[in-house]
Amino acid sequence: MENEKSVMRWGGLAGILAFIIWIVEMPLYGSVDPFIPEGLMRFTDVRATLGMSTILMMTIALLSISLVLALYRALRGTNVGFALIGSVLGVIGYIVTALGDASTFFAFAPISNLYQASAATPGAQATAILLWQATQGITHTFFFVGSLFMVMCFIVLGVTMLRDPAFGSRFGGVSIVLGVIGIAGVVASIFVSGETGVQVMGIAVFANIIFLPLFGWKLYRLSRGPNTPKT
Repeated sequence: MENEKSVMRWGGLAGILAFIIWIVEMPLYGSVDPFIPEGLMRFTDVRATLGMSTILMMTIALLSISLVLALYRALRGTNVGFALIGSVLGVIGYIVTALGDASTFFAFAPISNLYQASAATPGAQATAILLWQATQGITHTFFFVGSLFMVMCFIVLGVTMLRDPAFGSRFGGVSIVLGVIGIAGVVASIFVSGETGVQVMGIAVFANIIFLPLFGWKLYRLSRGPNTPKT
């Protein structure tokens, strides 16, 4: 019993901490966004800041995975199959999204070096611009797949919560709604190109920003109660 409470406590705190770090990271990333048209030209100036932003996003992903695994532990007594599927979707989603965040630094840095090299010819710089645009497509693919798996996790876990007395229809319904809104944003991004498409996909990001502290706090409260989920 004490072990169950410990898992929920630390998983809940991980979700809350992920939210806090995300609030700090958002303006940091916004100031160095590599996807804007002039991103290649200014990459050298924002390299250190983008590197710090990447580290923070990787930390957020690890903390988010901890929350999802703690939710699995809390919900497995209700429906172990759905709880397992939902947690696996969440883990994959956060890992793939983290790879997308990492690629904004590790994939773009060599291209920037090629463009900024003192011996770079106009032809080499034109090639670097093409590589930059192609790499953006790869990075967007990571974000698309990761976001899709992540919000599918919200829906599956939400369905499980509906039958769990510790969460009930209120939290289960909220999780499902967040997942549906997130999927709508991800799917809509297919039909919108360029920077606008990335912004539309960001709807899934904001759904996650709500999910993390809400269910992190719920798990933390459950860990302080007299009862724990059945195993």
